[in-house]
Amino acid sequence: MAEEISFTDRNWYEQDDTSQDDMKDVRDYAYASFDRLDKNGNGFIERSELANALHLTKDLREKSFIQFLLNNQTAISDMVTDRKPGPVTGISRDDLESYFTLVIKLLGG
Repeated sequence: MAEEISFTDRNWYEQDDTSQDDMKDVRDYAYASFDRLDKNGNGFIERSELANALHLTKDLREKSFIQFLLNNQTAISDMVTDRKPGPVTGISRDDLESYFTLVIKLLGG
């Protein structure tokens, strides 16, 4: 039987116990895993690719990182306004960099 994981639907940066280190861990995971998550190689991590990765991984920490990306996909993908053509709901490397730079700065970094 698969282990169930309960995730909050609130953004991590809105929670009181969120630290810069938590956000940096998610950022580092997203940067390091970008190519692995971008299965079709189009330069964007799409919702379907994240959902598939969430289903396939057994590592709880990785599941939480992927769930964070899923929960915040719109906010992340909206960070870069003059973006390259791609899926509307896809996350690019530029989106990730802009998003995490802003959120970590807001957390005091």
